[in-house]
Amino acid sequence: MAFDWNQFLALAEELADRADDASKRTAISRAYYCIFNLAFARAETSGCTKPKGVSYHQWCWEQYTNSGDWSCKQLGLDGDRMRWLRVKADYKEAEIYRLDDKVRRMLQDAHEFLKDLAALDPTFPRP
Repeated sequence: MAFDWNQFLALAEELADRADDASKRTAISRAYYCIFNLAFARAETSGCTKPKGVSYHQWCWEQYTNSGDWSCKQLGLDGDRMRWLRVKADYKEAEIYRLDDKVRRMLQDAHEFLKDLAALDPTFPRP
């Protein structure tokens, strides 16, 4: 049985309620990976093929941003924006200013992303 990436978002919501920064940073990461993996799978299902040597994340978001469809393009822009916060949460030692606000926003954005992805024309993104 295939893994349900939505479980990452559920875990992110649990982690967001904890007091420690590690849990909050991990919440950001899990929320991002929920939307990334679902968007990536959708791109592959629609016929897009990732070339060798290209970053999975870069390739995924480019499939959406390079679309002629505005809704699809917006998903790519939103996904890439969330990716940068995930990178900061996973790799940067510096304090994340207003971390609680950023976690809350990331969770809201992830839920909105999933809603918009589900509403997207099923033929997008196109190869």
